[in-house]
Amino acid sequence: MKKNLVLIGFLISIRTFAQTYEERAVIKRDINSTEITNLKNQFEKEYQEQQIKIQAYLLANPSAKKEFTIGKNFYRLQRIDADGHPIYINTKDANLVTNAKVHSLYQGGSLGVNITGTNMIAGIWDGGQVNASHELLSGQVAMQANQTVNTASGNNHMQAVAGIMVGKIVTNSTNSLASTARGLAPNATARNYDWDNDLTEMATFAADGFLISNHSYGAANDNTIPVWQFGAYDFTAKSWDMLLKNTPNYLPFVACGNEQTSNGNMSAGGFDIMTGSSASKNVVTVGAINLDNSMSDYSNWGPTDDGRVKPDLVTLGSEINVPLYTGNNTYTGVVATSSGTSYAAPAAAAAGLLLQQYYKSIFGNYMKAASLKALMLHTADDAGNAGPDAKFGWGILNVEKAAQTIKQLQSGGSAKLVEFTTNPTNDSSSEISTNGVAAGSSARASICWTDDDGAEQVSADGVNPTSSRLVYNFDILFRQMSPLINARPFAPLSVSSPNTVAAVASSWFGNNVDNYKQANISSTTANSNLILYVRKSSASPSMVRNFSVLITGLKITSATLGTKDVKSAKNIVFFSRDDSKIKMISNDQSAAFGEYKIFDMSGKLVQSAKEKSNEISFGVKTNGVYVLVYETKTGSETFRFKL
Repeated sequence: MKKNLVLIGFLISIRTFAQTYEERAVIKRDINSTEITNLKNQFEKEYQEQQIKIQAYLLANPSAKKEFTIGKNFYRLQRIDADGHPIYINTKDANLVTNAKVHSLYQGGSLGVNITGTNMIAGIWDGGQVNASHELLSGQVAMQANQTVNTASGNNHMQAVAGIMVGKIVTNSTNSLASTARGLAPNATARNYDWDNDLTEMATFAADGFLISNHSYGAANDNTIPVWQFGAYDFTAKSWDMLLKNTPNYLPFVACGNEQTSNGNMSAGGFDIMTGSSASKNVVTVGAINLDNSMSDYSNWGPTDDGRVKPDLVTLGSEINVPLYTGNNTYTGVVATSSGTSYAAPAAAAAGLLLQQYYKSIFGNYMKAASLKALMLHTADDAGNAGPDAKFGWGILNVEKAAQTIKQLQSGGSAKLVEFTTNPTNDSSSEISTNGVAAGSSARASICWTDDDGAEQVSADGVNPTSSRLVYNFDILFRQMSPLINARPFAPLSVSSPNTVAAVASSWFGNNVDNYKQANISSTTANSNLILYVRKSSASPSMVRNFSVLITGLKITSATLGTKDVKSAKNIVFFSRDDSKIKMISNDQSAAFGEYKIFDMSGKLVQSAKEKSNEISFGVKTNGVYVLVYETKTGSETFRFKL
């Protein structure tokens, strides 16, 4: 969701491949094709019924508009709710590779691999068309058939989101801004759809064996939205979960919105603004932070009415250079108006695509959606209040830590992922377990599952009902045997006290709302046995529901997976105001900047040269933000600094 137009400022190269038919065929085995067909028919029927209701509403209310633009945000009347209220959705506008540590997966990164999205396909649903002739996206994107939504602001938004996800490295552009507009998954491709009738199209996309999609749009969250819908598990949230319970490999990423300081629920002080798909249980809801990892002044805060953690995580969304729709080499530049959760969400989605590619390169198959979600939340860097909170969710996306965890899942590594296909008896006391040996450091355990669609909230339920929307409920106890330590997950957040530090549950099923749970042991005793116990509540259906558990902090027994095998980043670049020099600290004594260019925020080249040392004297005296582009042994790097 876009505050204005923001892209990821530091991303990477591209080619045209497709996720192979054989790979997708394996994924499709987990999908009930009959159920998906029934869902598609249901979603299509609901969509056509809504078109009739919308036309009737517009005829009865001549001053109402089906589409309009405010600033850079495009609004469209999506549906008429059960109480006759119009529900509008809008795009969500307000330096990504470095901030999310995605570069660790690229050639020369800390993982020692070259993961850039090859053979991976993302789905992008957004508010307009995509220009496939743009230099950043040629060969990378394809607008699908029968996509008719077409407005200037919506097209720019689609273009920006696509650029963040799959924009390629452009080295020969006549526009210097191209050097800092790269996609996180530059060798992946995208199938592009407008947001009209999205659920029907998503069902087809998931049924074809694809894994990741992005959705940087949602309810307008203004005064046209009834107050009870803020934080609610409403018709839209339920419908998304209805689809996702039948597609266990498919994980959508949703922008949480940019209405923190101006919304239809202002009495909540910026909290309790999750609506529609951002309140779904089975998606990853993404918020936005600034370059210094501080909370942005636009990203929406949770929690949901029942106390679920939303957003799920956050990543950079502010001041992102993105491609424009009009013109084949046009860009916004790195400006404050190019910001929003619309740009954070596709960064997280592209990261998910890369993590799936990396996992498959090691293990030969893809993770379940619940496993990928668990991995990304488990490895996020804690921010804001200790533990999960309603602003940062589970923390700041850290792709390097997630990728290192994948690497350590190999035999003898420090991590363990189990995708369970059996359940304990649903009596709240029977258990199944998995175990490992402690490394003598901190240890963490997570559980995640794709839940069924829960009971829909309606206006008659009032404002902020706290009844759980969970259907299946699993819980964990993480135990160190000697000396004995028992760790339990966090209790739910509270919509009535949303900024309170999350407490740890004191007993089994102390959290009956979240389908991702995490337990932590701050310090383990080396070589002690760690056991993760799992129970299923008596309120859960008896039918088996697959779930994933992840443990980190285990003793490494493989010589090839020791910490010495994890390469640290060689170079640290910073700007010293004391002497106006850009400096590089490196483990490599021969490191130097080499050929470099420095641009201002308008894209104007202000300084360039070939530097044989690890310092650049910056001769410009005008205050502002500048971008350094320099060459290393492994390719082009960028560094943004402020004078």
